[in-house]
Amino acid sequence: MRKKAAVLLLALAASSLTSGCYVVRQGVALLGHQVRARNNEKILSSRDVEGDVRAMMLLVQEVRDYAESVLGLSADKNYTKLVRVERDYLVDVVSACEKDYFEPYEWWFPIVGKVPYKGYYRREDALRLARRLQRKDLDVLVRKVDAFSTLGFFVDPLYSFMADYSMFSIADLIIHEQTHATVFLKNQVQFNEELATFVGWEGALDFIRRRCGEDSEELREGRASLADSQTYFALMLELHDELERLYVESRKAGLPKAEVLGAREEIFEAFRESFPETRGEVFLSERFQNMETPPLNNAYLMSFVRYGQDLDLFYELHRSLGSDLSRTVAVIKELEDVKTDPKAFLRTRIREQ
Repeated sequence: MRKKAAVLLLALAASSLTSGCYVVRQGVALLGHQVRARNNEKILSSRDVEGDVRAMMLLVQEVRDYAESVLGLSADKNYTKLVRVERDYLVDVVSACEKDYFEPYEWWFPIVGKVPYKGYYRREDALRLARRLQRKDLDVLVRKVDAFSTLGFFVDPLYSFMADYSMFSIADLIIHEQTHATVFLKNQVQFNEELATFVGWEGALDFIRRRCGEDSEELREGRASLADSQTYFALMLELHDELERLYVESRKAGLPKAEVLGAREEIFEAFRESFPETRGEVFLSERFQNMETPPLNNAYLMSFVRYGQDLDLFYELHRSLGSDLSRTVAVIKELEDVKTDPKAFLRTRIREQ
């Protein structure tokens, strides 16, 4: 633990030379959470622990055991501690993109390389960066995030707000982040996020099936939640593709930016008008049926590209391996020793099956 912490602190110091004091500030906040984290076993042995927190922590123990023993994900001490916080999420993450084409704004950090987002423990810091990026005439997105992986440098804790999550959400979150802790390729943000999204989704369903049974209400709710997430991803990716065609054609025709943005706004407005009716027709769960029209811009759409554009590749690999998730994860873990394009590697493995 001390060695890993020392490595991270060196990375924070080095990064401050190129990123100002951003990484140091966030590192200090992260360390503060580490200091405040209490061991799960001690909390569970306490008589005054809330019932919903206790249930969440016990469920997480089961999910961790499943992720390690069945899926072969990292066997570490992540999520064996709890931090109590006053809000219902962990950090605000800022991302940005050009307005008239899909080019994300990126930052560089040691260890992970280029990344298209920055996370902040203080919302006012995130909003300050968002305003700076908007002054650069970029589309900007500020979104709330409930967890992230420190890639083994620290023990990633649970947070008290997770006690309100459904079984599917808890299992998805833990398996998603443990996938990052197991396989994380430098300068491959989209691949890393798509991989964790796939393993998190499918692992959560498999966990619930094994724990509660094929005919359980928990599994039905999990399937409905996943189906709605997949439907929403599809809607956003369709909108992305429509805009991509507009941007490509506009560049070929040499159209001025103002004209491109005018055409873009017409596409956005058509989506806004149709979305209230669409959501009532295609979504199964109350959360999606009642959701507000999303904050449409290029940065928002790029977040769905980042997490789900090539999910079909992972599902194709999964099917080629008999839909056995542990076998699929085993193949993916081979990427740790592969220097070529990870998606090309997976396509080769699919052809070999």
